[in-house]
Amino acid sequence: MHEPVSEEEMFIIEKQEVILKDFDSSRFVLDIGGGGEGIIGVLKDEVIAIDMRKHELEEAPEGPLKIVMDARNLQFLDKTFETVTSFFTLMFIKNPDRKKVFEEVYRVLKPDGKFLVWDVVIPPSDNNREWFVVPVTVTVRNEEIETGYGVRWEGSEQDAKYYMNVAEDVGFEVVEKEERDQNFFLHLKKSSP
Repeated sequence: MHEPVSEEEMFIIEKQEVILKDFDSSRFVLDIGGGGEGIIGVLKDEVIAIDMRKHELEEAPEGPLKIVMDARNLQFLDKTFETVTSFFTLMFIKNPDRKKVFEEVYRVLKPDGKFLVWDVVIPPSDNNREWFVVPVTVTVRNEEIETGYGVRWEGSEQDAKYYMNVAEDVGFEVVEKEERDQNFFLHLKKSSP
């Protein structure tokens, strides 16, 4: 845990609205960073939620199988999952580690498997505020969940195009991109061999 952050240290963007639509998944969904509000576990019944922080998993609602694990080193066999998700998690992964996470997701996905990503656009730091904060209202199964996410701003810039480039570099095909306000959704597909 860290010291409380003062409002003067935070750059808080306008509240983002995310409507989480259901998606097909015939088996367990691997949810990267599935602690905290456990949004994917609220939507789907068969979820394996991983997070590096045990306390985040303990806070998440009941339902998913919760495992403390680093997404840079997934402890699953190759071609295990048909669907992997990341809901406002990539923003917490340091820039140099993001490609490794995508490589690991690609490895554990079956051919034609999908990687579904929801996240926020983070512009370059203005050097006046230390923290970038995004309040979010998530609509899932006709329920609204109010939450927020914050990250040290310096070196955390990201957008949909950045992740599309990382994904294509790893071997994913971009099936769908949706941008709304300052958040985005990507549907990435592992190409068949």
